[in-house]
Amino acid sequence: MEELSQQTSNGRGGPIAPIAIQATNFGLKNDMIQQVQNSCQFPGLQGDDANKHLDKFLHVTQSIKVNGFTDDALRLYLFPHSLTHHATAWFDRFLRNSITTFEQMAKMFLEKYFPPYMVTKLRNEITNFRQRPDESLFEACERYKILIDRGPNHNMLPVTQIDTFYNGLTLRHHDTINATAGGTFMKRRPEEYYDLIKNMTAHHNDWDTFAQRSESSSSITSSSDSEIIALKAKMAKINKKLMKVLQINQQVKAVTHSCETCGGPHSYNDCPVTVGQTQNVYAAGAYNQGGNSYQPQGNRNLLSYCSDNYLGPSGFNQNQN
Repeated sequence: MEELSQQTSNGRGGPIAPIAIQATNFGLKNDMIQQVQNSCQFPGLQGDDANKHLDKFLHVTQSIKVNGFTDDALRLYLFPHSLTHHATAWFDRFLRNSITTFEQMAKMFLEKYFPPYMVTKLRNEITNFRQRPDESLFEACERYKILIDRGPNHNMLPVTQIDTFYNGLTLRHHDTINATAGGTFMKRRPEEYYDLIKNMTAHHNDWDTFAQRSESSSSITSSSDSEIIALKAKMAKINKKLMKVLQINQQVKAVTHSCETCGGPHSYNDCPVTVGQTQNVYAAGAYNQGGNSYQPQGNRNLLSYCSDNYLGPSGFNQNQN
């Protein structure tokens, strides 16, 4: 039992297998390790970009050279020093001497931190790219390039990438790009796509200001058109009411003026009362002169038609027996 509990060096060692090298007395220098640790660190947290880490690691180590040591072997020994936290724990769980090449190391690293489902997800994000309403052309382009960089396995041709980016832009930026291209952007040659987009994003402040002015102008025009339409509708209602008032006034003017004497629907000259008074005067004169009891037959009808307050001339006897 005591022998079983004793610790030995058997089975110890890291996952990286010893590599035959031509150099003698080789060891990783501290400045090499520090250069890797200061330039690229991968903790293995959710959202960490595994492809970007690999690209950066390759960029840093391409300037590190050791006589008698291959680039592959040097990178294999340096790569564990680029890992921290969860990624270091993941690396330490591999079996002793199980990793023999950097290509194998990189493949295992991507299988862990960039699995196939993430490839599909990023490919869908690229294919369905859409510019946000509050996003400038420069910001949209930068975000799209990040998606492209994060998914190197998207298998999209450069022309397809440009086409996808253009189709994902807002209409106002379509107009801006087409105007800059002197026509339809997608009818340009592929090499012209890149130059145009590069130029526009390099001067993104000017282009975004132009696009915002165009949008503001369009918004003002649209707003003015709406106000004009509403104003026309109000004016139509007012005109309709005015026409009704004019029609009523014309109808009132067409009615004959009422009589000033009796209020009847006739003029003063045609008033029966006025005519009756004249006839009564004539009758009274004839009675007084000749003692004739003659009374015009039309007086009763005329009096009954006129006001009850009407009185005949003085001395005229209305009830002759």
